[in-house]
This record gives sequence, structure tokens and C-alpha cells, in this order.
Amino acid sequence: MPMIEVRVFTHPTCFTCPQAIRLAQRLADENPHVDLQIISLGSARGREIAKSLNVLSVPTLFVGETRFVGVPAWEQLQAAAQTP
Repeated sequence: MPMIEVRVFTHPTCFTCPQAIRLAQRLADENPHVDLQIISLGSARGREIAKSLNVLSVPTLFVGETRFVGVPAWEQLQAAAQTP
């Protein structure tokens, strides 16, 4: 099975970002095929990556090509990680 890229876009002042990070970390802990990246918009590099993907708010999560804006339900995150 190929690796599933999971990217979480956050910001240091984001109130709900820690919850999104915990969900993504749980997904990575439970699925050895998840490659988790936490990207902070508090850094210039993070803002550059976010701009290239048109990320306008945090938290935004990508599971492969599936985009979630806000904190997704655990079931939605699991389902997105199952699709090849």
C-alpha cells in the first residue's frame, strides 16, 4: 500500500488546531502508511506552502487530495485515509 500524505496546516494562535493535530496524530499512530506533516503558518516556509495550496484558514487538513477545513470528524478522516 502506498504512503498516504497527511498535512495539517496550523498557526500558533489557532484555538482548534491542537484538536486537529491530535486527530491527525491518532491517524498516523493507527495507520503505518500515513506520512504526517504539521505545517505552521507561523513560519515563512509554512505560509509559502499554504499559499501554493490555496489554504486560507486553519486548521486545514489534507489527506492525500481530500481537503478538510476546520476539525473533521474522526470517521471522515479515517474514510479519507482508506481511499488509495
